[in-house]
Amino acid sequence: MSEEVDTEDVLRIMVATDNHLGYAEKNAVRGDDSFIAFEELLELAVQEDVDFILLGGDLFHDAVPSQNTLHNCMKLLRRYTFGDKPINIELLSDQAVNFHNAVNETVNYEDPNLNVAIPVFSIHGNHDDPSGFGRLSSLDLLSTTGLVNYFGRWTDLTKVNINPVLLRKGQTQLALYGLSHIHDARLRRLFEDFKVNMEYPSSEEGEWFHLMVLHQNHADRGPKSNIPEEMLPDFLHLIIWGHEHDCHIEPQFNAKRNFYVSQPGSSVATSLAEGEALKKHVGLLEIHKTRFQMKPMPLQTVRPFVFDSVDLSQIAEELKLDEGDVTNKVIAMAKERVEDMIIRSKEQLTGHPKQPKLPLIRLRIIFSSEEQMFNAIRFGQSYNEQVANPADMILFKKVLKRVKGEYSDGDKEALRGALDGIQIDSSSEMKIENFIERYFQEIPAKRQLKVLSPKILSEICNRLVEKGDVNAAEGIIKHCKYGALEHLMESLPADDEVEESLEAFNKTLSLDDIINRLDNLSSKVKANVSDTSLSSTSSKSRQSARGTSSYVIPDDDENDSDVEPLAKKATKKQAKTGNNFFLDDNDDSDNDAGPATAKTINSTRGKKTTKAETGAKTIAGRGRGRGRGRGAAPPPTRTTRQALDVSVNSTRSTLLESLANARSRRGVKNAPVIDISDSE
Repeated sequence: MSEEVDTEDVLRIMVATDNHLGYAEKNAVRGDDSFIAFEELLELAVQEDVDFILLGGDLFHDAVPSQNTLHNCMKLLRRYTFGDKPINIELLSDQAVNFHNAVNETVNYEDPNLNVAIPVFSIHGNHDDPSGFGRLSSLDLLSTTGLVNYFGRWTDLTKVNINPVLLRKGQTQLALYGLSHIHDARLRRLFEDFKVNMEYPSSEEGEWFHLMVLHQNHADRGPKSNIPEEMLPDFLHLIIWGHEHDCHIEPQFNAKRNFYVSQPGSSVATSLAEGEALKKHVGLLEIHKTRFQMKPMPLQTVRPFVFDSVDLSQIAEELKLDEGDVTNKVIAMAKERVEDMIIRSKEQLTGHPKQPKLPLIRLRIIFSSEEQMFNAIRFGQSYNEQVANPADMILFKKVLKRVKGEYSDGDKEALRGALDGIQIDSSSEMKIENFIERYFQEIPAKRQLKVLSPKILSEICNRLVEKGDVNAAEGIIKHCKYGALEHLMESLPADDEVEESLEAFNKTLSLDDIINRLDNLSSKVKANVSDTSLSSTSSKSRQSARGTSSYVIPDDDENDSDVEPLAKKATKKQAKTGNNFFLDDNDDSDNDAGPATAKTINSTRGKKTTKAETGAKTIAGRGRGRGRGRGAAPPPTRTTRQALDVSVNSTRSTLLESLANARSRRGVKNAPVIDISDSE
């Protein structure tokens, strides 16, 4: 800070995000990495005599951290944030509104039973969000114990009201806005519908510095899969962006919104991606009235990590890969590269006594032919004593070359359009579900989905790939199929109106309803009950007004209440030009599914069921007790791909045949069955 600034008026804040405590804690080599880096962060806070610590989410790696992780976290917080140091910041806002599950509804340093020296303020991220019975986060536990001031939690997903934590130190007044993680597509829709309201203090109370911390996708990874900076209100001065692991802690100015954005990144590498290899930092944020500076502070205890990539097609001539034993030539090249990377990793050793010495090494080999591959695990065994990750040092990535004239169901122009404008983040591989909605925006109308929607298809991919939910695809497809069947049987459209009717039904599908139903499923569902129907305690069984069968379908009852739009700028907008951002001259710093209610396809006793109804019945599980003959045997376990294929293929015939049967029962002239699949 400049010499003319009174230090009694300067707020000093230690800023960090994505600590991921407990990551790989059972790994004999890397198990303590997250705790070592977190302890260094707390040590720096004590050394720098900060007023408080601000965490941007993902304090824990798991939503339900182990007892070992909780114990280590609590032990470190007690050791470094409790003491006799006086607190120089005054809290002005309504504490009962700001802090969730806080004892006595107060900030921890005002609790007479606690002796807090450095307050910790934190939001939750996507890894430590509320889950399970009671919808509690691990941060709720830390809040109840008085170790952390948990703020920015929001559970009403029809609207968001953000009430800032108002703090004062001398002549500096801080409005701290917290927004814990919300599904990106859902939060983006709330912003677009003006259902995110941010309260801000009156300008009559003097100048305020507006600081926001949130935990969302920052980089564009597909349609509506991130929160653009332009959606945030322009009365803010600085935004601390969590969730992204690559470190870009130097504040970047957004000229469109006239604020700065800082992305501290993670303090521990949780993947062997290129972005994780960037130098890890935390930040010392100093605020004086409406001026600030961010001092990047490199962490000295982070395990060395070197990432490198080689494209074999570019060195094929040098290695003479067109002749001889190609595999051994590639192995020799990989050994040379890895040994060079190990040498380079020694440059990252800081001399700190707690810094792990064995480095993380990741060599990505881009190849085009199978003969260029080798056994990566066997290759890594010879480096057991030299690297921390010998089993996954080598990553093979194949370049796909399409044969000229090869047939493809995909729309090439739509694929090109889906790829245009997408920023691939250096810290992670692009995921296929991120392209889906953009792809379906590009393809012609005749190739659009008829029953599912692109958003729901994206959610299926996310559940299968990211969360390993093998029941998600079949459950969602059945859920949509029965809804479409109910819609067709109620409306009985003519042959030439079937597709139009299905498009109308498609627009009524609610992604929120699908997500809520999936979230209510038990994580202990086994693969051999994948034929059970998707249901939840909130779903209602609606019967067709004229049909004999009934189907469990969703209730689209999103009661979105009216809320005020985004807060407008204060009449006296505080000046935030480039002169307000200043750096210190001495800165020398370097990212249950229980079965549905028998599917309610039990047509009244004595009445015949249709073929579609029979096909949709849930297969009975094996009965209780031992011996044979007590219940039908469970169906053989199928792969996810097989289950998905069966569900998709049965959807077309089930819908159309049931529609024809319904017409027949109601005296409607039977029309030929048409195929509603994607046709040219």
